[in-house]
Amino acid sequence: MKTLQQAELRVETYLIPRMGRLRRLVDGLVPDPRHARGLRHRLGVVVLAMVAGLLVGGSPRDAERLSLRLGLGRRGRAVSDTTMRALLAQLDDDALHPVLVQTVKDMRCRGQLECDGLRQHWTIIDGKYSTYEHHVGGFAQKFVSEDERSVWWRLGVLRAVLASVAGVPALGQFVMGPVETTETDPDKLKHTGEITNLRAFVGWLREQYGELTTNFSLDAGLWSKEIFAWFNDKGLGIFAGLKGNKPELHAEVERVMRIDVARRSPHAETGWEPSKKGQMKRELWRSAALDGWDGWRHLRQVILVRQTTRRRDGSPDEVEMRYFVTNMPTATLTPAQALLLVRRHWAIENDCNWTFDMQMGEDAGSWCTQNKAPLALGVLRMIAYNLMQWLRKRRVRVQHERVADSPMPWRELRELIAAIWIHIGTGLLARLCPAPSG
Repeated sequence: MKTLQQAELRVETYLIPRMGRLRRLVDGLVPDPRHARGLRHRLGVVVLAMVAGLLVGGSPRDAERLSLRLGLGRRGRAVSDTTMRALLAQLDDDALHPVLVQTVKDMRCRGQLECDGLRQHWTIIDGKYSTYEHHVGGFAQKFVSEDERSVWWRLGVLRAVLASVAGVPALGQFVMGPVETTETDPDKLKHTGEITNLRAFVGWLREQYGELTTNFSLDAGLWSKEIFAWFNDKGLGIFAGLKGNKPELHAEVERVMRIDVARRSPHAETGWEPSKKGQMKRELWRSAALDGWDGWRHLRQVILVRQTTRRRDGSPDEVEMRYFVTNMPTATLTPAQALLLVRRHWAIENDCNWTFDMQMGEDAGSWCTQNKAPLALGVLRMIAYNLMQWLRKRRVRVQHERVADSPMPWRELRELIAAIWIHIGTGLLARLCPAPSG
């Protein structure tokens, strides 16, 4: 972007129509859980106020002040933080998911979900945990320290992003809820884990997105031998990290790849690239020799990525060996694509979860912790994140001295959006026509 005015215009022309679409989707798809009596703001307006606040990284009080500036409430008043918290306490994340799904499908219709560097779409799934001071309506599990001096509750969800797309959009989340039991005390409930919920989450993603979610990349702790076979039997691709929690397979892959590294040059490699510690280089070797080994059906490729970090301080290079397995044939996942997929795997941490924590304050404290409020707010964060990701990675870029067309820094983008809200002022609802005012 050559000027700040041009950047503001591009953000405004992108954001305003999508905020209007969001409001209409909420009013059309989400049942209003509030009591019908009395005067109140329309459901879509309250959600709009929360998302507008999330876009600038604010607290509930910040969102309230912003709603006053934008004239979102009845007769141009504010939507109070109390109103937002009360709505969150009644909202079900399952009711909000159709809005998220439709916004992702809208992105596809606009051509924003084209594969970027990969031949097929790849969905990354990983777990995310947050801690609270109470059981969050029974959805968080109680933990006590060994000396019994501290108590906390942990809420776990599985999240998915589409890492084959430049904007890395979030696709949804799946709560790791309590095990079915006759226990009525929420503090005593035992909860399910990541592997237990994986297949149900994959099934939900397939129902919502179809062929967009045909191939999946998983961390080492999120799969088993049985799950590997299940993905293949369902006609789905799986690309999974391999560590010592599968000792026999890990040892055999390590042995086979050690021989390959000694015998041949890498099948794919990157040049030296900037990293936090200095420079980094990745080299990839692959082998098809272990298909069927020890009952591992459809183990069509095993992969080694040697990651070398050259430090700025001149200390010795740091070398890390990382192993992966996949059921994808060599013809459909080339070495270069496999190496790119390895790099994209961490998008769910580096883009999605990091953004939630550092830019939207997820770990700093929830807007509301009653019932399923943290889960509902998680879906709203995904909606806001998807809007911002496409803006910073595709719509508005900056020229970096090392990397041309790099994503705009989060702080700069939030400041741009805040400036646009100030510029629009109380005229926002009029800009979101044809939706009626709140």
